[in-house]
Formats: sequence, structure tokens, C-alpha cells
Amino acid sequence: MVKEQVPGIRKELITKASPTFQVLGPGVANRKVVVAKYTVPANTAVMLQNGAQLVMKLADGLGNEISRDSYVYLYKKQSGFDGEQFIAKIPYSAFFDLAVGEQRNERYKDVTRVAFAVPKPAVFLGAEDELQIWVESADQVDFSNSATIFELEVHVKQV
Repeated sequence: MVKEQVPGIRKELITKASPTFQVLGPGVANRKVVVAKYTVPANTAVMLQNGAQLVMKLADGLGNEISRDSYVYLYKKQSGFDGEQFIAKIPYSAFFDLAVGEQRNERYKDVTRVAFAVPKPAVFLGAEDELQIWVESADQVDFSNSATIFELEVHVKQV
């Protein structure tokens, strides 16, 4: 549907392996902290749709899954400006009970999609803007651990 509306746009996954994805450090137990960020490359625009597919399994430094009562937050930080724009608060409980393969299954799409805090169809990020990932958990999440999986579907266009 998006491809038909915007010529030259392609679907892409933001993952820990993305060239501009950066782990910022381990989380802090019982505090909401930014743990990772994705920076939009130069000459690129990214669109995050409301209802985008999200797959995640978050682990602590020992590789144990973090607790089900944790929350993941998405923020947009616009290049050249201070402060962040809140996008979504995602309860980890929906992901805790599902294996990664199940999260990718259409059957579970209602619980593994990003729902924006405000009703709008998409969030747009320009070159050098950041998509920040914050985590609030009783555990110390570690995005650098190989057991941590994070995949977020976005649409990308070269500009």
C-alpha cells in the first residue's frame, strides 16, 4: 500500500545489525533509560507507520529474558534540536509469552504491532534524526547481549 503511494520507497528492518544502530549501554534496573538508538543515514528519509511490525526478545547481561512487566518506549529526536518526541509505550508482556517466530506470524499481529500514543498514521524521520529505544524494567536490559533481538519494520526512501 505504501509503495503505491510513494514511488521509490522500500520496506526495511531496523535491527541491532543496522549500520547506524548504536547500543548506548546497559539499562538501569527500576529506571527508564535510553539503551539504543537508530540514526537515519544521510540522504535518507524513514517512515514509521502506526501499526508497524515489531519483534523483540530482550535480555539482561547474562542472557536471561527481562521480566514481563517491563516497558519499551520509542522516541524521536530531531537532528539539531534538544529533547525528544514521544512516539509509543509498548508493554513487553505481549512479547514475553511469544517466541520470535510467533511474533513474526500474522496470527499474533494484533499484539506485536507498534501503537502510537497519539492517533496519527506515521512518524517521519529525516536524515540524522534518531529513533531512540528506552526501556523501563526491574531488570538491567543489555542490548549488546546476543540473546537480545530487536526488529522494527520501517519504510525507507533515498532523498
